[in-house]
Amino acid sequence: MKKIGLICATVLMGLTLTACGSSSAQKSTKISSSSSSTKSVQKHKSAKKNKQEKKKQSSISSASSSSSQSQAAAQQNTNNTQTEITNNSQQSAQQQFDKSDPNTWHNVPYKGYPSYDAYCEANGGDPEVQAETANIQHANNVQQGIENPDGSETQNFQNWLSARDNAWNDGNYDFPSYDQNQQW
Repeated sequence: MKKIGLICATVLMGLTLTACGSSSAQKSTKISSSSSSTKSVQKHKSAKKNKQEKKKQSSISSASSSSSQSQAAAQQNTNNTQTEITNNSQQSAQQQFDKSDPNTWHNVPYKGYPSYDAYCEANGGDPEVQAETANIQHANNVQQGIENPDGSETQNFQNWLSARDNAWNDGNYDFPSYDQNQQW
């Protein structure tokens, strides 16, 4: 045990002396280098200053180049995004919208509106559908003898309306429905 302790102490002392010797060698090197000529120090400082200036210019140039590249990339991303939105809108409107399918009314652009729902809301309904419905209703009314082809009510229907209104005024609510085959 004592031998191990002595060995450790010896190693420790050797390391300490080596460190001290290294420190003194560094000090003597510093002293000798500081006694060198003033010209070499000035050259060194000048070279160091030039090197720093080049690094600074390189850094500025690199930052400027990086900024330009970032701006170009951002512009490209914006262009790509706008193209993608346009393409998606066109594809959605062309491929997905179906007036007879209510599932497509909410999310597909239609006639300059964000959706068919928005178009209908802004126009009080779909004017095309309203016109088509009115035409169907008119054709049905002509067939039933309620309207003339010009859209005016038939005389028989007007007579029935008058008779019905009179019956209702007298409290008779069991008045028969209109029948074009019966003369009123």
